Amino acid sequence: MILPEKKFFLFGMGDREKYIYKNCSLIRYKDGKLIYAWNNCTEEFLYSDYTVVLTKKDGGRVVLFEDETGFYVDGKCLYSSKLNLPDFKEYKYAEQLKILHHEILINIIDGKPVPNYFVYKKPWYRDSAMMGMVLKVTNNLHLIKNWIMSLTDMYDQNNAGMCEPDNLGQLLYLISLVDGKSNPMVEKIIEEAKRICENGLLSGQTDFGDHRIYSTLWLKFALKQLNIEEDFLNVPKKFDNYARMFWMDRDGIERGTKYENEYNWLYPYLWWAVKHFENEPIDNEYLEIRYPMSWEKEASQAKYEHIRQLSNIYADNKYSAPHTWHASEMFLYLIEMEK
Repeated sequence: MILPEKKFFLFGMGDREKYIYKNCSLIRYKDGKLIYAWNNCTEEFLYSDYTVVLTKKDGGRVVLFEDETGFYVDGKCLYSSKLNLPDFKEYKYAEQLKILHHEILINIIDGKPVPNYFVYKKPWYRDSAMMGMVLKVTNNLHLIKNWIMSLTDMYDQNNAGMCEPDNLGQLLYLISLVDGKSNPMVEKIIEEAKRICENGLLSGQTDFGDHRIYSTLWLKFALKQLNIEEDFLNVPKKFDNYARMFWMDRDGIERGTKYENEYNWLYPYLWWAVKHFENEPIDNEYLEIRYPMSWEKEASQAKYEHIRQLSNIYADNKYSAPHTWHASEMFLYLIEMEK
């Protein structure tokens, strides 16, 4: 197992109320209230069908499942709302895509896309932009549109209060998903980009490092989505290890030989992004059907004690799972693979 084994399932995709299923019990996330408890049951998890089946000793069954219309327990609808849940049957990795899609939708809470709703209370523009790419593919952008349209801060300042320059492109990209160049934030973002631009690249720290090419590629990409021309950015075409995560513009970066092929067990989304950029095959052990399929470990800003409600193992070992940046990188690469 890549993650410590823990049998649970999260219900409440998109704008629905969040519930935790574990140990034959259903718990409401917001107040920790026990909603249902079943005794002497065996469990069957059908992860890609968003379903848990409980079989009682007398042979009776209780089915918990979520579909495009709502969340149901034993035939009773606990929460109804409209989602788009493709079956991805035309794709090679359909089951994986369904689970990863769930892991992204489950982390939209109160209309906000967060990396993991247990340990992060605020959205991160970086993770949200990747989630937005998935929601565009699956026709679910309505779930975060109001949040995007409400944004007035150019930087999320989630990384120890830093104003990370890649946020400018990520915010601009999010705006492009639901609005046009007339959005009042667009001009402000461009002016800020010009202010921090040095020799054609955005200056400042991203993810506690100087990753100017990565940050500038994000901005160029977002401007292109809005059909806005610019003449102040100039990305040198050279090898840059961090910028190789930006697979959305492979032509903007030279390939190199410095890639370390070892799996990143703390921040696996970095590894997946570079694999996507290099168009390299993925070993089967990273594609096995499991739940969750995505995670992050030992992140500096995560509040791991808050995930104890879900798992003591996760809290003690500083895991957050599922994790939306990881799920998005996996989804966006797998959906490109041979159908």
